[in-house]
Amino acid sequence: MSMALPDADSARLRLRQALHRAPLFADLDTASLAAVESQLSMLVLPGGTPLFHHGEVADAVYLVASGCLGVFRHDDGEDATEEPVLIAEITPGNIVGEMSLLSHTQRTRSVAALRDSEVWRLAQTSFDTLTTKHPEVLPALMRNVAVRNAMGPSKRRRQPRTFALLPAGPHVPSARFAVMLANALGRIGNEVQMLGSESLGEEPEWFAQCEMSSSFVLYRADATLTPWTSLCLRQADCLIVVRGADDGEPTRLPFEIEETQAGAVFHRRRELVLLHEEHDPRSGSTAPMLAGGVYGQHHHVRLDLPSDFDRLARLITGHAVGIVMAGGGARAFTHIGVIKALRASGVPIDLAGGTSMGAIVAAGVAARWSDEELAIRFRRAFVHRNPLRDYTLPLVSLYGGREVTKLLQTAFGDRHIEDLILPYYCVTANLTTSNADVHSTGLLWRWLRASVSLPGVLPPINDAGQIHVDGGVIDNLPVREMRRMGRGLTIGVDIDTAGALSAGADVGDSWSAWEFFRRLVWKRDETLPLPSIVRILLRSALVSSTARAHEDRAAADLLIVPPMHRFDLLDWTSFDAGVETGYRATMEALDKARTLPVGARLFVA
Repeated sequence: MSMALPDADSARLRLRQALHRAPLFADLDTASLAAVESQLSMLVLPGGTPLFHHGEVADAVYLVASGCLGVFRHDDGEDATEEPVLIAEITPGNIVGEMSLLSHTQRTRSVAALRDSEVWRLAQTSFDTLTTKHPEVLPALMRNVAVRNAMGPSKRRRQPRTFALLPAGPHVPSARFAVMLANALGRIGNEVQMLGSESLGEEPEWFAQCEMSSSFVLYRADATLTPWTSLCLRQADCLIVVRGADDGEPTRLPFEIEETQAGAVFHRRRELVLLHEEHDPRSGSTAPMLAGGVYGQHHHVRLDLPSDFDRLARLITGHAVGIVMAGGGARAFTHIGVIKALRASGVPIDLAGGTSMGAIVAAGVAARWSDEELAIRFRRAFVHRNPLRDYTLPLVSLYGGREVTKLLQTAFGDRHIEDLILPYYCVTANLTTSNADVHSTGLLWRWLRASVSLPGVLPPINDAGQIHVDGGVIDNLPVREMRRMGRGLTIGVDIDTAGALSAGADVGDSWSAWEFFRRLVWKRDETLPLPSIVRILLRSALVSSTARAHEDRAAADLLIVPPMHRFDLLDWTSFDAGVETGYRATMEALDKARTLPVGARLFVA
């Protein structure tokens, strides 16, 4: 997708304006500026084109005359992303590439055009001549380097501000969708501009001015690959494909979303919006629409629900609120109270994730169950009938797991994770690979069943030869996965497991079968001083991920830990008390959050 070559006279004018603004050349006289200008050669970079790559030999410094370049860092380690991370933007009048040139080292960063850009190249020989003849430029150059180093790498992902809306066919109500999304974005930012094909002939700096004067810019592309659509693809931070969820067989766009460029530094975020008319997604209908992983995330939006557009606007701009819920047996009932309090306080919940029992509650939230529905369903499933009652010959586990499977199938049917209204994930411990696996696709009830499969208590789930058990064995509070999604703020709800297991002071190393039987028959009203095997196994699973939980707690923007030490891990009758405890703890946490600086409490009403 090439861009038109600029007019030579207007390009030269933009160069001179950039030279006067650039700190490197600010102290040069007119003759010296003219000499520098004669050594510069122009590069026209369509949006997405690399300028140079990490590890290449530094042979030039570059001046941006129009458009915008991005500087990308290559991360390693556990929190690394698949693609380089954007850490800085180089706007007109600024230079890039000087640090490696000064130190005579290889490029330590990759640089690519974020927008259609005009860049002027000053070769190393010319650069060396300039600094030799005009040593006065060095202080300005060093100040530029020092300021950039002082900023340091940002851990927060840069969020999109420009969006290309790509209708997947002529029958998509793209105009209505664009207006409703613009209104929702306007409730986040001050100014939203919507640009159509009438803007095709404008110069790059005109589009840059639109961005500078607006919080967000929407590019309304055509349904086919017209010159205007090509420009939209090059200018946008995020490409949003819009299609009807009931438009028959899944179809790809009549053109590639983004051309594959050899040596591309980055790929623009690509998202899919599925429009629904007066109903939620049908079970199993979403997965075929996802085009085999082309899209980074998909969104279910009902055209008759402004709240869906508000959620979409928060998700695509990094203003969303995600909630992560820990496992903890019956103590996880507290999550229902947390949700009730957040909703009552006007805190939006846009994403959900969790482990074990926390994963089940989070799935109900992602399915958009009301407070009443959450309470009714969980009371019926866990209080009125104990799911841990189908004892079996303990070759693999104490229970057969049929009751748990039945209640999950009854609650979620054949729904897939992709069909949930909110983006969602749950975590299992993969005993085959010794990893915590994150599941954001597949049959929902089955992965929930795996996430609650406490080793020794419920049979594990076998998936293609890999054994999955309760995610709490490795990661009971998977907050960092939510942070890696980079959609906004994260609320972590951990389960207080203090006092979860103890024995009577007079209990010896072992009990005889007769003593155990005597207490069950004649002293059954007493609290047994010896914990049951189920409690031992449950507590053992939680202990194994305690160290990781401390790190996950620190990663949450708001941490809620309801005081549940009074409740037994298997006391399903503590439902109402657990819900109330979660509600009170959340209200207290929100009250404290309101006293924080504004930037740290964006989600508090």
